[in-house]
Formats: sequence, structure tokens, C-alpha cells
Amino acid sequence: MIHALLDALRRQQLEQYEEQKIYELDYRNPTVKDSDVLLINLAAEYLGLQKTIELALACHARVVSLILWDPENLNSIPNDGHWPGACRTISLERAVVEFQARNMDLIYMRDPQDENGDRLIRLDFQNVCA
Repeated sequence: MIHALLDALRRQQLEQYEEQKIYELDYRNPTVKDSDVLLINLAAEYLGLQKTIELALACHARVVSLILWDPENLNSIPNDGHWPGACRTISLERAVVEFQARNMDLIYMRDPQDENGDRLIRLDFQNVCA
């Protein structure tokens, strides 16, 4: 169920920023390329928030679109071969504070849920120094 929601959010990200150079961060190979928009979907939980922000800044993206697993979900991130086992919980508030501390302002937020009641949090940040 959560995979359908994640796919829908990813399509929204791609459509919203289709005119710009997009790079998707892969938690299994956490490297970045210069891009206008960096997509980080359920990777910050494995990389840690500080490492995620460092990677976001390294690619000089004007926008970082981040999808987080809501820590208030009753279930943990499903581990059915898509994601590794160990992950960290990242609160919405902490993500916003940490990105803003690095000159990235929150410009978009949504927190849709799937049929099981699990929520994902989409946060888009714009680099105010770019």
C-alpha cells in the first residue's frame, strides 16, 4: 500500500519540477550530481539527517524535495527488499529546523496517508543562497 503512495508522490515531484534538472538520491549509493532539484525519497532515514543535508548542499540544488516516513505511523518502514533494515526516525520539526539552519526554507508540505493509515511527509525546501 505504501509503495503506491510513494510512487504517487514521486510522480508529483517529477511533474512539479519537470522543467528543471532533477537528480534522485539513492541511499544505496549516496552520491550526488549537480542539479536544480534533488529528490530524496525515504533515504534520510537510512543516511541520517545530517548526511542527507550535506549531500543536498553538495549538489548545489535550488530545491530539495524530501519524502519522510512519518514517525507517528504505527508501523515501521516496510522492509520487503526495497529498503534496508536499520533506519532512524526523523521528525517533521527536526527536518524543518535542520534544513532552515542551512539556509533552506520550507516551500511545500503534504502528509498524505495510505489505506492502512500510514503517512508519508513530503517537504520541499528552497535554497535561499542559490
